Amino acid sequence: MRAVPWLVYILSFFVPIFGFITFWVFGGKEGELNIVAKRSLIISFIGVVLLVILAAVGLTMFDIPWGLPI
Repeated sequence: MRAVPWLVYILSFFVPIFGFITFWVFGGKEGELNIVAKRSLIISFIGVVLLVILAAVGLTMFDIPWGLPI
């Protein structure tokens, strides 16, 4: 059962909506579920921020005019 929180964290990073839903469902619980819910929310935010940064770098690094064939 110790691997389940890590699976939730990994899924929260790659699929941020999963982390938000996990926090929404388990945020009010007591004990380990509350800790997993808070950590999955934080990891979801990190995943979204990283995605935005990578998208911004990808858009500016190659300077490809959108709508034109390469």
